[in-house]
Amino acid sequence: MKSRWLTNILLFTTVVILILIARYEPGIEEPGVETVTPLRASDIEQITATRPLRDDMVLERDKDGFWWIVHEPRLPAETFQVNALTRLAEQAVTRSYPVSEMDLHQLELDPPRASLTLNGTQIDFGGIDALENQRYLRVGDRIKLVPDLYLYLIEAGYTQFVRRKILPQHTHITSLTLPGIKLEQGDSGWTLTPQREISADDIQLFIESWEAATAINIREADSQPQGEHILIQLAGQQQPVELVITSRNPELVLARPAFGIEYRMGSIASRLLEPAPANTTP
Repeated sequence: MKSRWLTNILLFTTVVILILIARYEPGIEEPGVETVTPLRASDIEQITATRPLRDDMVLERDKDGFWWIVHEPRLPAETFQVNALTRLAEQAVTRSYPVSEMDLHQLELDPPRASLTLNGTQIDFGGIDALENQRYLRVGDRIKLVPDLYLYLIEAGYTQFVRRKILPQHTHITSLTLPGIKLEQGDSGWTLTPQREISADDIQLFIESWEAATAINIREADSQPQGEHILIQLAGQQQPVELVITSRNPELVLARPAFGIEYRMGSIASRLLEPAPANTTP
């Protein structure tokens, strides 16, 4: 219970920071204002987070514009989270000074608390200016003060950057095998085995719920998770997505062995385990 409470607090904190960054839209509406880097967020194709308390995290954008976590295996990244990091490139600077005039050790920049490299530009994170609660950054030969919105994200575990939507965008389920039942799409519509009294519309809504299924948060999974299996066959793909039900109550938790992660789906997600008429709670 305590672990779940702490996880929820961390998740809430992350969401608040992401909302602040999204609302701030750094540097976009004030042309000519000094920014952290000359880069545009849209031009960034690789991000490396270096932090003493965790392994380095590398994010790369593919030719289709999707972000991936360089990991074994490679993991799809949450675009909203990654965009929060890329916005640092255009973050408006409150004040800046030459490095030669500053005491880097006093500013906690020697060594830095963490570093973020956007393409080839390294940004070192130091301490906080006590008067204005601004974060010291070193970028090349300049020390820059910016709102303290980014270090928490940089120090977060890689699972906070994994895409929370279970299935890729714009894909369609053609077969879904759940404990005790199977749904298959044919020329005349969906077939449910074993048969039961449920309308074609309710089955379609059930499939769409799976196509949109999104976790509350993600964490690392056991190397060999135990539980009932779910197989999801997607159109145009040879191998099905395999999930393992590691918990039903008090919340649904789905492990994904191929990714080494598990999705926390929340307490109401049990509706994903069995189709039912729309006016019935399974």
